[in-house]
Amino acid sequence: MAVRKRKKNIVRFPGGVHLNIGIVVFSFVAFYIAYNIYSYATAVHVSPYEVEPGTIEVNTSYTGLILRKETVVNASQSGSLDYYLKDNTKAAKGTLVCSVDENGNVSKRLNETVDSSAVLTDENMRDIQASIREYVKGYKDSTYYTTYNFKTDLSGRLMEALNLGALDAISEYTEFARDNQTFHLYRSQQPGIVAYYTDGMEQLTPETVTADMFNHSAHQKTSLKTQGTVEAGQPVYKLISDENWQIAVMIEPDMKRNLQDGDTVQIRFKEDQTTAWAGYTIEQKNGQDFLFLSLHHSMIRFANDRYVDINILLDQQTGLKIPNSAITTKAFELVPDAYFTQGNGSGSQKGLLVEHLQNDGTYSDAEFIPVTVYYEDEENKMAYISHENIKKGDLIVLTGSKERYEISKTARLRGVYNINRGYAVFKQIEEIFSNSNYTIVKSGTEYGIMLYDHIALDGDSVVEDQMITP
Repeated sequence: MAVRKRKKNIVRFPGGVHLNIGIVVFSFVAFYIAYNIYSYATAVHVSPYEVEPGTIEVNTSYTGLILRKETVVNASQSGSLDYYLKDNTKAAKGTLVCSVDENGNVSKRLNETVDSSAVLTDENMRDIQASIREYVKGYKDSTYYTTYNFKTDLSGRLMEALNLGALDAISEYTEFARDNQTFHLYRSQQPGIVAYYTDGMEQLTPETVTADMFNHSAHQKTSLKTQGTVEAGQPVYKLISDENWQIAVMIEPDMKRNLQDGDTVQIRFKEDQTTAWAGYTIEQKNGQDFLFLSLHHSMIRFANDRYVDINILLDQQTGLKIPNSAITTKAFELVPDAYFTQGNGSGSQKGLLVEHLQNDGTYSDAEFIPVTVYYEDEENKMAYISHENIKKGDLIVLTGSKERYEISKTARLRGVYNINRGYAVFKQIEEIFSNSNYTIVKSGTEYGIMLYDHIALDGDSVVEDQMITP
């Protein structure tokens, strides 16, 4: 039986040249793969960033100096000192604050009564239980630091209740001492907030504030409740008698410029992240600008403080949010708007009639070159262009006239590289605000970027028309 030989896929060309199709196809595929591997290996890989909407809150941190109306009450006698009102408490006129016992007998008996009976009235218990329930109800792990404030407040409530109860229990004894003028009760002479410390800055006013007062290390605060005894003429408590108070802040020239056209600003207290609106004035002393913020509420929260950390919230800037690393600059030639013309044919790109400067100092015939405008300065009627065939010294022709304009002026624009189409295209940006990491730019600009555009994350790593490999 005869065996039929299989024909090979060979193409015969005139002249006796034989070409194997399989080898040709294999060679083409191998070349294609090798080319792509080479292209990928040698290409510049650029990390993309998708443009998204965003907001940056414009705020600046400051430590402020608190000014308020404070009156220090001094003891008229020497003796043992006892308190009946918890610290940082609103007191009506006539409220019992403390007592001074000249011979110490009443004070000793008062403390013995507190230690022996330590009984709270039903009203005291209800008040303390309500306070505990209110705290537990509003407790959050994020505000754990308030636990210590609550502990101090609760201790003050207990001290107040027990001392008043003990004072009532030995009323006959205290009446005898008062008749003998050895036991003296100190009551609030006007409504206000009672505080048990002094720091020597109670008489501060905007006129007396100086820069060295903002030195925390030099601030000395004296607690009055730890004394136990007092000498005549020494402080026993102070009364803050006005809800109107001020915060003094030392500001920089930039902040002064931001605030100079207004009279109110929003601030945030860092301690608890609450906000408030404050009126303000700016005064300069010895070359330093001081901002005086005026508030009319919430002063009791800071009655025990002389300094307070705040943020000044100027505004919330909204637009397109981009990383600062994407922003770069690019140089452009400047040409007058009037010199642009249209090329031949419908829908052709606008461009310029250019006479190129030759090496011998002469100029070539006018050539139409399509160009892309990257930005237009409407005020000066100048366009920003960039083209490899238009250089400094070339002339551009004003259509229909003999006027020429020499390319000589250049300028730089800030912008980013758009990489939507796989190659880099510079896009000018209009910056609204920036912080250390991000910048908010205006959206909807004619020569800028749009929402969800992809831009090069590192703007300095690419150039115009560069092919981009993610």
